[in-house]
Amino acid sequence: MFIFNGVILGLGLFFLGLQLTGQNMRALSGGGLRQLVRGATGTPWVSGVCGLVAGALMQSATAVTFILVSMVGSGLIKSASARVIVVWCNVGLTALAFLAAFNIHPIVAFVVGVAGIAMGSVRRKPWNTIAGAVLGVGIILFGLEQLGAGLAPLKDEAWFRQAIEVALSSPLQAFGIGIAAAALLQSNTGAAMVLITLAAGGAFGVAEAAPAIYGTNLGAIALRAFLARGLSGSAIRLVRMEDLFCVFSGLLMMALFFLERAGVPLVQAFVYSLHGGEAMRLAAVFLLSNLIPAVALSPFLPHCESLLKRFWPSDAAERPDQPKFLRSQALADPETALDLIPKELGRLFGSLSLESKASVNDSDSHEMPAFMQLGAAIEGFCVRLASENPLSQTQSLRLQRCRAWLHTIRHIGEASGELAASRAALPPSAEPCAKGLLDWIQANILLGADATASMDPQKIQEFFESSKQKVPAVRAMRQSFLESCGAFSPAGNLEMSSLVDNFDITAWLIHRLSKLQVKAIQAAPGAVGF
Repeated sequence: MFIFNGVILGLGLFFLGLQLTGQNMRALSGGGLRQLVRGATGTPWVSGVCGLVAGALMQSATAVTFILVSMVGSGLIKSASARVIVVWCNVGLTALAFLAAFNIHPIVAFVVGVAGIAMGSVRRKPWNTIAGAVLGVGIILFGLEQLGAGLAPLKDEAWFRQAIEVALSSPLQAFGIGIAAAALLQSNTGAAMVLITLAAGGAFGVAEAAPAIYGTNLGAIALRAFLARGLSGSAIRLVRMEDLFCVFSGLLMMALFFLERAGVPLVQAFVYSLHGGEAMRLAAVFLLSNLIPAVALSPFLPHCESLLKRFWPSDAAERPDQPKFLRSQALADPETALDLIPKELGRLFGSLSLESKASVNDSDSHEMPAFMQLGAAIEGFCVRLASENPLSQTQSLRLQRCRAWLHTIRHIGEASGELAASRAALPPSAEPCAKGLLDWIQANILLGADATASMDPQKIQEFFESSKQKVPAVRAMRQSFLESCGAFSPAGNLEMSSLVDNFDITAWLIHRLSKLQVKAIQAAPGAVGF
């Protein structure tokens, strides 16, 4: 019973450390990862290096994949570069497994203690987050120590040796155990580290554990299938690229395993030449199980994309009432989400047209107009982002600005709808007189949509200057329109006066939006995004 207490304690600490490390690593590296991959649009080797760093930082190929899904959807990175990063991040995440192989146990307790004290006493970010990540790694290693100590007496028990022998007697069975372990832990790195710990305790050797290591990559496929619900086009193909790599790596490494059993010296022959014991050798096996497939698959990534397109083709059309850039997966990375919201706001703003004959909030409509549905979806995304993530002060301020822009754009939508209705009520002979004012509104809507989506300071300033309602050209155009009222009937005069009032309200709101955006870029000069 006491033996199992140690095993349960070790597993509990290990799970806790995985969760703590994952949360803090993603919070710590999310913004830096985005800056890193933004520069990965050049040569494939640069993208590969970015993938290595991203995997080492995030310690989750699934997390890296879904961050890239959002960035590809928003145009922040090209699909070709994202595919390279997805493949090579699997190599980078093996870095943590080597910590379990090195003899750093004497300092584990010190690391846990110091990191715990720092996390509890230091409140300023990112130092608190760094301390949390270090504490998580320390708890993982401490949990593995406890797990190894708990399992150590079992290696002399006949029933335990027999169970291990039966479980790993067949390479295919061991391969399946690796898949199941990674699926249970939701981490191929975690599953590999448990196997390394057991090997270090003498439970089994490299030859028995290697097929299980090869199976760990496939364990997260079911989780990604669940997280990828609702994705389509290039987004789902990127997720399936990670799945394809995992399947390819498992099949390739098992083929090499059986080839080596037939007498050809390959992976096991190499790792047995290394010093450091079974734990270090299995860590090397884990590295090679990702490195060899990455090297083999990289030249064929364009062909992989062509293959995936046959099963998951690009979207034929986009629904105007549904978000294009805002996906649930982006909520895991607030920095990426905050970059995507302005792009969706620009799309919402640009959807306004004075050609429609009814207001966007027409109460007689049996279905909610696309503009209102998209606005509600953006609002819901903002609410979820705030409620599901501990945002920093800067991130909270950015989110508040986005919501202020959203509310202003919604008001512009209402005002422009009334303006469109006033236009529809004009006598046909009055339409040419109103054309100048209406064209001015439509031109500023398009200009503002581009400025909002890009958050380019130069475009925002251009939008601000263009939307000034009191410039001489606009005043002259408005005056000319009012003077034309006398050429029509009294009823026509009333309709034209209504159009001028709605023009003034719409123009004021558009300029109000431009001023909010100018204040945002002035508050964060030189910042990426705003």
